[in-house]
Amino acid sequence: MDFALTDEQRDLSAAAARLLADRYPIERVAALADADSVDPDTWPHLRRQGWCDPDLGMVEKGLLAQEGGYALAATPWWSTVGLAHPIHRAAGREPTPDPLTVAWQDDPAGGGCHAVRQGDRWRLTGLRALVTDATSATALVVAAGTDAGLALFAVRSPADGLTVEPQPTLDRLRGAARLRFVDTPGELLVAPDSAGQVLARARRHANTLLACEAVGVARRALETARRHAGERVQFGRPIGAYQAVAHRLAESYVTLELATSLALRACWLTGDSDAVPADIDQAEVEQAEVEQAEVEQAHAEAVVVGRQAAVRACEDALQVTGGLGATWEYPLHWWYRRALWLDSFDTPTSVHLATLADHLLAGRPQPARPTA
Repeated sequence: MDFALTDEQRDLSAAAARLLADRYPIERVAALADADSVDPDTWPHLRRQGWCDPDLGMVEKGLLAQEGGYALAATPWWSTVGLAHPIHRAAGREPTPDPLTVAWQDDPAGGGCHAVRQGDRWRLTGLRALVTDATSATALVVAAGTDAGLALFAVRSPADGLTVEPQPTLDRLRGAARLRFVDTPGELLVAPDSAGQVLARARRHANTLLACEAVGVARRALETARRHAGERVQFGRPIGAYQAVAHRLAESYVTLELATSLALRACWLTGDSDAVPADIDQAEVEQAEVEQAEVEQAHAEAVVVGRQAAVRACEDALQVTGGLGATWEYPLHWWYRRALWLDSFDTPTSVHLATLADHLLAGRPQPARPTA
């Protein structure tokens, strides 16, 4: 069985790397981060190059996410393609070509969001917090409670009764906002009978792409450390010649390679599970359930190891670069901020570890996979 990327996938990854290298030199990344802003100019370029193509496969999106993490692309691509588009597809809607995002998290200070039907319209009132890329989104997918349960609504931005309040975040290139709804009009996207499942699948889809993004962050940090270790000379030798440095980089490299494999495997399995047809017999349903368990396990593995690889690579790079790497002027800290953001976003790592423990201890059978 061939586990290598296809020529088309390698070409896609190389084209994405060239685009982002041109758009995001280190100086521009630092300037955008200092200004706490995203880059609106890159969005048309991403659309023209097919980054938002609805036919783009999950592995291909994972490769794009890797390059986005490597370059620290300050665009709302992940919140649009990773979070919002899966919900629009589940609702049978064509996604708009503009930036989107999804709001489902309660405000840590308290308060949720509720929707009330008034005739043939819905009105939303309440709060949603830590909404990624909300300040640049032209439309929102909002999870709100109804009398029948949780439902998903489409809300334009700006809209009557909607207030977008930027919130401080550790990663200045991926802003967040608190959304306040006061009798805000919304359109029902997904009814309560399936909204919970659709939202869970969208979050898994998005977090799988974040595992790929973590791979890109780790690769950039490791390259930074490796380059410094080859250039910095102490006692007449590059510091990379000393075991304390060389072994640290080698261990970081091994973790990165594992994270890369697990992230792409999770992408492949996620895309494969999304392609399961609705009209299948009972035996196929049972097989699909086993495969779904495999997807959940692969997703948890990718997220845990991806987070570990990104944080470890950045912290190892800080150690290798020493006092230089700890300065504000040295760019490494922007990638470290992204790694810490990835490590804390959405579901805690402890929950993913519990998922893995459940799968391992339950001894669930593995599905049959093609051998050729």
